[in-house]
Amino acid sequence: MKHIITDFTPTGGQHCITHALKQLFTYHGHPLSEAMLFGLGEGLDFTYINLRHSPMVSGRSKILDFEKNLAANLGIKLTIQKPKSNEQALLNAQKSITENQPLLIYTDMAFLPYFALDKDTHFGGHAVIIYGFDDTEKVFYLSDRDNSDYPIRMPNGPSQQDYHLISYDDLALARGSKHRPFPANNKSIRFDFSSYQSPKKECLMTAITHTLKKMLYPEAKLKGIQGIEKFSKQVISWKNFDDDKLRTAGATNYFQINKDGGTGGGIFRSLFGRFLIEAAPILEEHRLETIGTAFMELAAFWDELSDDMWRLHETADRKLLPEMSQTIQKLYKKEQALLTELETLF
Repeated sequence: MKHIITDFTPTGGQHCITHALKQLFTYHGHPLSEAMLFGLGEGLDFTYINLRHSPMVSGRSKILDFEKNLAANLGIKLTIQKPKSNEQALLNAQKSITENQPLLIYTDMAFLPYFALDKDTHFGGHAVIIYGFDDTEKVFYLSDRDNSDYPIRMPNGPSQQDYHLISYDDLALARGSKHRPFPANNKSIRFDFSSYQSPKKECLMTAITHTLKKMLYPEAKLKGIQGIEKFSKQVISWKNFDDDKLRTAGATNYFQINKDGGTGGGIFRSLFGRFLIEAAPILEEHRLETIGTAFMELAAFWDELSDDMWRLHETADRKLLPEMSQTIQKLYKKEQALLTELETLF
């Protein structure tokens, strides 16, 4: 059997989950920009994470917390499925597609062949859409961030495919992966749009105030504004890493900050800035446009830091670390000032 959802149109995008959601929302007749989805999901965050192979920063909220926040703010129902076997996950996916329902799934990037990543470079929170399958060829039709009009950088060079054909076996590995961080565990999400409410003042204010609370008043010192300040101090200690770990830290954090890693640019600060600009006319608050523009300018400074991270990856030059520490400290102060200014409006 072969079935492709013919009225689903794959597109390119800036961040895996907002891109996947944008496609689903558009397919169901409720188009929203990635920036609006990011903001309504209360996506802006910061966490400094110490992992064995490399420290890692994250600029967005936890997987599934984001999706649940988005659903709550838009009044839609969300169902998370976690089949216990790869076989059941495959059958569930085929059933959804034959019912002409594109399916949002989570995958481990190390097992998606088109990324050509190192086999130990696991990240199980990568969201994609599957919208077709072919039992004869044993492949799924998969939409990721790249597209003919939206090339993205991969280890083997730029990719701009409108869709990817991925074998049942490879997708089973990617979906069923239990590797950390964020094990995929065959997760998928379905949305019931029957109670959908378009973005209005109340939900926008809720999303912004929740974001401000977790950024300005985090529950742990490794999170929010305090986490950025912690990052500025911790990066100095990277001088004690061996060269391989130092290079890994550089590459890991380059992709966590730069748009090449699917952040939308500047560790998600650009997406948040555009969200504030889109929210300004709905909230009838023109000052949001000014603050939104400032967040987009802040994103450019984060991207400069990501360039230094790439140099660190290439050279393992420890002399870069003190300068990077100073840059992060400046980013901390700039971001704290912007968030404090935003708080005065709410």
